[in-house]
Amino acid sequence: MFGNTPQERDYRLLAVLVLGLGLIPILGPSNYLLGQAALYLIWAAVVTQWNLVLGVAGIMSIGHLALFAAGGYTVALLGLYFGLSPWMSMPLAALAGFAVALLMGLATLRLRGAYTVVVTLAIAMVMYQLIVTDVECFRKTATACYSLTGGARGLTRFGDFGFAGLLGNGMAQTGNYLLAIALLGLCMLAAITIAHSPYGRAFQALRDSEPASQARGIRVEKFQLIVFAASGLLTGLAGAVYAGTQRTFGPQVLEFPTLLFLLSIMIVGGRGHVWGPVLGALCLALVKESLTSFAQWQNSIYAVLLIVILIIAPEGLAGALSRLVARPRAVKKEASA
Repeated sequence: MFGNTPQERDYRLLAVLVLGLGLIPILGPSNYLLGQAALYLIWAAVVTQWNLVLGVAGIMSIGHLALFAAGGYTVALLGLYFGLSPWMSMPLAALAGFAVALLMGLATLRLRGAYTVVVTLAIAMVMYQLIVTDVECFRKTATACYSLTGGARGLTRFGDFGFAGLLGNGMAQTGNYLLAIALLGLCMLAAITIAHSPYGRAFQALRDSEPASQARGIRVEKFQLIVFAASGLLTGLAGAVYAGTQRTFGPQVLEFPTLLFLLSIMIVGGRGHVWGPVLGALCLALVKESLTSFAQWQNSIYAVLLIVILIIAPEGLAGALSRLVARPRAVKKEASA
């Protein structure tokens, strides 16, 4: 882990990133900034796993938010109806994400390209419709009647991670922020390990040329299931962290604006680059906070940003930075030759 291979450099950079982010609360930022930072860290974690499927493996899955929703609703439902804390339900949330990912992988096993897009998006839309049309009374209170999933309103009051009690009332957002760092660190560690492993190289070979990969004995179906399942576990876990830190969960996570936002993170950061989700989330966080007075134009701004990045740097920020770093090395190598 202390050598100079690309994988080892990525591990060191990840350690620096996690340590640097962990020191930010010492600077005394407001609870609002910590809350926003935690949210963007969670979204970056989700995109690291989506990037493994769509970017590294080249599988055209657009329904990855269904895995996130499976994890989030698991925490919300178990907390609301069985009194389980998010800590206790997190493993089950990860398994829920894994189960939906496996279903998605099996459904698209022999599909490619646009057909995969349609099927994965359809699975997410079916989940969305089942939730928003859930209006039958399941839980009664003195003043209202609620459906099982909360319908279009979503679910609240299912508990949180209890950082207010552990760290003090004024430190709850700090606890949420540190948990989001841990989530991103875990997701990045998995992404780096997988991307540089034989599995990762097999995924990239399949993405670049499926016929050539098959000729080398790489089984498409096997690796497609593996990458879906691996990303499903951590995406479900990210849904659990989101639900426990935001203390609300609803079908809005499955709607088009959320999909466009996460796709923007991936494209801006660099699809297929392991550090793309982090760079993309940072860029979009800065854009959003700089344009708070234009909130109604947010989706349009993201769309324009996507177009500009695709024209100027189609490989995204991570790809552009890689080229900038590689250029001096190439010049130095030529000079020493």
